[in-house]
Amino acid sequence: MGLGMVIFSMYAHKMSRTLGIVIYALLCCGTALAQCPDEATDLLSWTSQIGATSPSSNITISQPILLDSSVELFSLTIASGGRLVWSRAGDYAMRAHFIRIQNGGELHIGGKTCRYTKKARITLLGEPEEKLNIPGFGEKFLGVEAGGVLNLYGKDKRSWTKLTKHANKFDKSLGEIFNHKETENIVGGHGIYVYHFKEEFPADFDIEKDPGIVYVNRIHRALRSWSQDNINTAITEIIDFINNIPNGEIFAIATQRDYKREDRDYSTLYDAFDLIAPSNSLRSTTPNDAYVAFGKKGDQASFKEDLDTTVGSNNKTEAMLVYSVEDRERELVVVSENGLVSWDGTVRFYVFNTLQTRPIISVVDDVRSWKTGDRIFVTSTDYDWRQVEEFNVIPCSNVICSPNTVRLDRPFEYDHYGEIYNRVDMRAEVGLMTRHIVIDAEVSEGNSNGGHVKFLHGFKDVQVDGVELTNLGQPLILGRYPLHYHMCEDLSDTSVYPTQSIIRKNSIHHTQFRCVTIHGTHAARLLDNVCYDSVGHGFFLEDGGEKNTYLRGNLGLGQRRFVGTTVLDVTGAIPTDASKGPATFWITNPLTTVLNNAAAGGEGVGMWFVYPDLPTGPSRTRDFMQNKEARHTKITLYKNNVHHSYNRAGLFVDNIENDDLTVEGYNEYNPRLNPLDRSSASIPAVFERITAYKNRGQNVWIRGTPIIVRESSFADSQIGITLIKEEDIWVELINSVVVGFSDNLGKPNTGYTRSYPYSTPTRDVVGFRFNKGPVYVKNTWFHDFEPTSLYRSAAISNMECAGHFNPQNQVENVLFSYDDGPGSRFLFGDCNTPNEGDGLFTLKDINNSLSGSTGTQVTLVQNSAFQVTGQCKVRDNWNAAYCPYNYGEIDVFITDDREMTIYRTDGNPFPKRTVVDHEFLVILGQKNQNQNHFQYLVAFENGMPDTVTFYGKSITKSDSALMAYCVPRDALLSFSFRIGSTSIPTQPVCSLEEVQGDSEGGMYYFDKKVGVLFFKMVNDVEYAAGEKGSCPSGKCVRAWIKVQSGTLTDSDCYDRFIQEPSYLQAAEGVPTPANAVLPATTPEAPASWGAGSTYP
Repeated sequence: MGLGMVIFSMYAHKMSRTLGIVIYALLCCGTALAQCPDEATDLLSWTSQIGATSPSSNITISQPILLDSSVELFSLTIASGGRLVWSRAGDYAMRAHFIRIQNGGELHIGGKTCRYTKKARITLLGEPEEKLNIPGFGEKFLGVEAGGVLNLYGKDKRSWTKLTKHANKFDKSLGEIFNHKETENIVGGHGIYVYHFKEEFPADFDIEKDPGIVYVNRIHRALRSWSQDNINTAITEIIDFINNIPNGEIFAIATQRDYKREDRDYSTLYDAFDLIAPSNSLRSTTPNDAYVAFGKKGDQASFKEDLDTTVGSNNKTEAMLVYSVEDRERELVVVSENGLVSWDGTVRFYVFNTLQTRPIISVVDDVRSWKTGDRIFVTSTDYDWRQVEEFNVIPCSNVICSPNTVRLDRPFEYDHYGEIYNRVDMRAEVGLMTRHIVIDAEVSEGNSNGGHVKFLHGFKDVQVDGVELTNLGQPLILGRYPLHYHMCEDLSDTSVYPTQSIIRKNSIHHTQFRCVTIHGTHAARLLDNVCYDSVGHGFFLEDGGEKNTYLRGNLGLGQRRFVGTTVLDVTGAIPTDASKGPATFWITNPLTTVLNNAAAGGEGVGMWFVYPDLPTGPSRTRDFMQNKEARHTKITLYKNNVHHSYNRAGLFVDNIENDDLTVEGYNEYNPRLNPLDRSSASIPAVFERITAYKNRGQNVWIRGTPIIVRESSFADSQIGITLIKEEDIWVELINSVVVGFSDNLGKPNTGYTRSYPYSTPTRDVVGFRFNKGPVYVKNTWFHDFEPTSLYRSAAISNMECAGHFNPQNQVENVLFSYDDGPGSRFLFGDCNTPNEGDGLFTLKDINNSLSGSTGTQVTLVQNSAFQVTGQCKVRDNWNAAYCPYNYGEIDVFITDDREMTIYRTDGNPFPKRTVVDHEFLVILGQKNQNQNHFQYLVAFENGMPDTVTFYGKSITKSDSALMAYCVPRDALLSFSFRIGSTSIPTQPVCSLEEVQGDSEGGMYYFDKKVGVLFFKMVNDVEYAAGEKGSCPSGKCVRAWIKVQSGTLTDSDCYDRFIQEPSYLQAAEGVPTPANAVLPATTPEAPASWGAGSTYP
C-alpha cells in the first residue's frame, strides 16, 4: 500500500471513531399484529422465561418466546409449538453451536411487511474436531427440518446496482494538492515542524482544480541540542514564525521522534504556545510521543490537537488531525508517526481534494437504503477480478449528492469503467455487503469450518430475505454450504410447500465455501442476491437433477479455487472447484431460467452449463432426469446476463460431468422437441443478450446444435466468441456487436498503455472464431481489430489446427467500423505445423459484405493451389483468397488410415493434396474455363481398400462434383449411389461425357485401360431460401464402391490418367492480388444490434 493510501486508511479509521453509531428509526408497521411476529400477544420474554444462559446451555423451547436480550448457549432446539421471535426493540445476538428447527417449530426475525431494522446476529460456533453428528445436519448449523419454519426478513435494501460514469483511481495530480515531501528545499529530521497555510476560495472557485487551501511557508527546528543557547535560538525562530502568521490564517504543527531532550528547558516555547492555544498538551509531551495540532491564528476556538502516548500494535505512536472545508471539498491533514528506534519518525502535511480522497460515485438506482457505515464493493472492469475494491459508505452532503450517489471512505486504487461502449455495457457493478440480519461463524486460524444453513425436505416455510451471511461453508465436509436446499424435491408442490420459498436480496460474502447450493430440489427461486468472495462454485446446482431453478438478478464474483484434495462423497469440494473452474454460476440442468444476472469475475468461469448424462449423487435414484435427457433438453431461458473478468471464460457451454464429478469431452448438446425421443425435431437453445468482456481466455465458448446467440455484445478478450456445432445442425450469431479492444484501458500491462489478457500481448486477437459448422454469422458489427507489431488481429478467423469445418459456414451483412488495411476484417489462422484441417476451411460471403467484392458471391478459402484459380483474389493481410465459387466437402470413408492423394485435373502439374484424414474440398458446379466441372482424381499410391464410400456435403442439383477414382484395371466392381436415404438406380455408361451430363446421379464410367472410375456427386434438390445445414433438405450424397475382385495393389492410375488428353482440363491460372484498402462500412453499431444496457 502506497504512502498516500496509508494516510487515507488512517483517516478513514479516524473518521470511523468520530462518526459514532447511526440510530435507525423504528419503522411503524401499521398492520395487523399477525403481520409483525414480535407483536404477537402470546409471546413470552426470553429474559423472564428462560433467563441467563451459559456457553454450555442446551435450550429447547416449545412455546412462543420473544428474544429480548443477547444470549450465548451451546444449542437451541425449537420444538413443536415453539416459536422464537427476535424483538425489534433493540440489537440482539445469539451465539450457539447449532440451532435446530423441528417439526412445528418456528424462528422469525422481522416480517414481510415489518422488516427488521435493528441489528440481529446469529453466530455459529465450534472447532473442526467437534463432531456432533446431528441427523441431517452434522454440526455448526442453523437447520430446518420437515414441518419447520424459518422466516428472516431484513430491512429492504438494494442488493446491487451499476455505475453510471467512470470511477477513476486516485489521481495524485488532482487529489494531492500539497505534499510537504515534494516541496522544494524541505528540511527533514528530528524536531518540530510548523507550517503556514491560508484559505483561498474566490467566487469562481473551481472545486475540481483550484487549491483552496494554499501553502505559504514553513519552519523546522531541531530542539535536541546539548546547548541551551542553541535551543533558545531555535525556539525564538519558531515563535517569530508563528507570530508572523496573519490572524485568520492556518498554522499546523507536528513533532517528530526525539524532537526534544528531557534535560533542557523549553518553557519559552510552551509559554508562547499557551498564548496562541491556552488549552494545549504540548507541554506534557515526551520526546517519543506523536503530537499534531492546528488552528486559525487568533481564533482559539478553532484549535485542535491529537496526542498519542501509547505505542500501538505496529510499534508506533500515531497522531493525526484533519482540517476540513467540507462545502469546498478541501482538507488539510497533519500526521506524526514515531517508532521505537531513533531513526523511525515521520511527519506529513497534506492538502487533499476530498472529491478524490473520498469519492462520490454515481449509480443507476436510488440507493438511499445504503446508510453510513454500510460496506459495499465496486467490481473490477479489467481482466483481473481482484481489482474489486471494498469501501465504507460515509455521509454525503455535497451539492452533487443525490439519491443515486454514494460517498466512499477512501480513494480508488484502480479504474472502474462506467459507460456503455458501442452497445457493450461495461459499467462496474456496485454491491452491498451489509444487512440488518447477520448469520456468521467463528473460525479459528488455519481452519475452514464455517457454519452452514440447511433446509430439509418438507419444511413448512423458508424465507431468507435481506440477510448477510459471511464466513460460512466448509469445503472439507460434504453438505456444508452457507445456504442449502437439500433434497427438498419440488418446491412448487403446494401439498408439501404451501408457500413458495424464496432466497432474495441476501449478501453472501467472504465465505469458506460456496454461496447457495440447490441439491435435489426443483423450483428454487434465487432473486437479487449477492455472492462475493467464496471458495469453489458460487451458485451451485449440485447433482444435475435440479429442475426449474429460477436465477434472476443475482450478482456473483470472486470465486476462488479450492486448494487441496477432493474426495468423492467425503469433501464438499469437487474436482472442478480445484481445476478448470470454479464457476460463479454452476448450472447442471438445462431446465433453468437465467435472467438479468451478472457474473463479475473470478479464477475460473462466469457461467458454466455442464450436464451429467444421469443425475449424480442421491438424485440418481429419484427419477429426476432420464439417461441423456439433459443433453436433449432446451435451456428454459437465458437472457440479459453479463460475464466479465474471468481467467478462463465468461460463458462456457461444454463438457459432460462424469459420475466422479470430473468433467471432460464434448457435451453432445442437441435440444429436441421431445428430449426423450431422439427422432423428434431439433429446437434451438437461445442465448439472448449475452454481454461478455475482459475475460482472459475467451469471452464465450458454446458447443451444441442448434444454437442461436442473438443481440449480444462482446469486447476485450483474446477470443470474442466461439460457437461450435456438435451434430450436423446449424449454430448462429445474429444482430450482435463484437469489439476488439475498447477504450476501457484498465491497469496497463508493464511497458504498455493498456491492459491485455496476458502479460505479453503476442497472441492473435480474434472477434469471432469459426470451428466446425455449419456456423452462420449475420447482422453483426465489428469494431477495432487492428494488428500491431506484437500480435495479429481480425474480426473473423478460423480455429487454428482444427480438423473439421463445413462448406456451409457463412457470413451475411457483417459491418465494420474501421478500414481494412491497417485493420483486418479476416485472418486465416493456419497451423504452425502442416495440418490437413487448414485445407478444409471455407467461408461463404453471402452478400460480399466481408470481402467487399462486386458481382458474384464469393467464398473465402486457404490460398493453396488446390483450392484457388485465376478467378480468385488474394488478400495478403488475410492470409487467404476469395473465389467466385461454392465449395463442397468430400469425405472418403475406409477402414484404415492409409494415405490418399487427390488431384484437381487442370493445369500442369495438377494441383495436388495428400491427406490421411480422407477429407478434401471441391469446387462445385460447371464453373471452370470451359463451363464444365472441375474434376478430382483420387488415388491410393500403395494399395487400396476393397471398399470405399464417398460422402458429399453441400452438394445440390446444380452444384455437383465430378469424381475420378483409381481402381485396379482388372477389377470387378460394384457401384451404388444414394441421395439422403434414397437409393438411386445405377447405370454403367460408355464415356466420361455421359457422366458429365448426368443430372440425376447413379451413372458411372469405368475405363479399364487407365484403371479409373468416373462418377458424379449430384443431388436432386437445391437449398431452400434461408435453409441451414450441411446438405439441402438434410439430404447428403453417397457413392459406394466395392472392388469384388482385382489386384488391389494396382491402385495409382495417375501416370496413365495424364496420358489421356480428353481427361485433362486447361490450367485455371493463379489468383491476383486484391490489397486495396476496404473502407469502413458504418462507424456505429445499429441501435438494435448488441445487448446494450444490461441492467434490469
